[in-house]
This record gives sequence, C-alpha cells and structure tokens, in this order.
Amino acid sequence: MRLFYSPTSPYARKCRVVAIEMGVEAQVEIIASSPMASGADLLAVNPLSKVPALALPDGRCIVDSRVICQFLDGLADSPRLIPTDAAARIDCLTREALADGITDAAFLLTMERKRPAEQQSPEWIGRWIAAIRRAVAHFNAQLPQRPDPDLGDIALGCALGYLDLRHGDLAWRAGAPALAVWFAAISTRPSLASTMPPT
Repeated sequence: MRLFYSPTSPYARKCRVVAIEMGVEAQVEIIASSPMASGADLLAVNPLSKVPALALPDGRCIVDSRVICQFLDGLADSPRLIPTDAAARIDCLTREALADGITDAAFLLTMERKRPAEQQSPEWIGRWIAAIRRAVAHFNAQLPQRPDPDLGDIALGCALGYLDLRHGDLAWRAGAPALAVWFAAISTRPSLASTMPPT
C-alpha cells in the first residue's frame, strides 16, 4: 500500500498513527506529496489533489482520512481503534468528527492567514477561532479516560498537535489545563511521537 501524505498534514498524520497503532506500518509505504503542486502521482490516486490518499495493491484508491483510518483499523487482529459495540462506535466516531472539526477550522485559518492582509476576512477568522476554542473547551470538560486511545483520541491528539504547529498564538492550553495534561501524556506514545510534524 502507498500512503500519499504531507509531513505537516494532521489528516495524514492521523492515518500514520493508526497504521502504527494497528501494527501494520510495515505494509504502508509513505510517499511525501505536496497537494498544492498537484503532481501526477497524487492526481492518479486522488483527482482532488488532497492528502492523505491510500493506493491499494489491487489498484483501488481510498481518500479522506476517516475512510482510510476505518480501512486500516480492519487490517489486523490487534485491539480495534473503532469499537464494534454500536453505542461505543458512535461515540468514538462523534469524537473523531469533533476533533477533525478543530483541524478543519485550524486549516482554514492557516490558509486564510496566508492571503494578503487586505483580502483576509476578519469575520471568518473570528468564526474559526471561536469554533476551535469551543471545541477545545468541550474536550477539556469531557476529558478522555480510556487506558488505551481509540480513534477519537488519536484524532484529538493530531488536532491539538496541528494547533501547536500553526496557531501557537491561540494558546489553547491556557483555557484547557486538564486537556493540556492529557495531550502531553498521549504525545509520548510512540505512534504520535514518531509522526510529530516538522517545525
């Protein structure tokens, strides 16, 4: 399998973490690819020119981090990152979606801030920052308590890592001290430590 990724993409990082947690990382060749460059190799597997994209040996391609993570989660017999119990599964995937929402807002904020100052929208910047702060506060109030992380926890770890990478000025830890302690602990797991984005 070939995973097209960008070293700074939190979505691709989530897939890499899942592969490591499931013990299948040796089966996954990672290929650095710039979505902005729209290279032929990436376009061949994802016409949207987005990472992550997973090319399977049989020629099929899987896109979107949530779909890729669900595929990787089913490759091994090791404990699943997505629970099989219906209620627990919905809870896990809901937390993943909320964590991915932090990432989405942070990524949009990143792109907006790259525009010339006169073209930036203060209204949208404010909305994205507010969404990030509300979601961080939500997780701080409903702190993960599992001894081993599930997919929702992994998504949250990657989202907070991306905030550190791109939006340190938001100082998210100031309003979420319990979450900051949790993040420091989960960040020491080999899967997250080894996929830390370059600064």
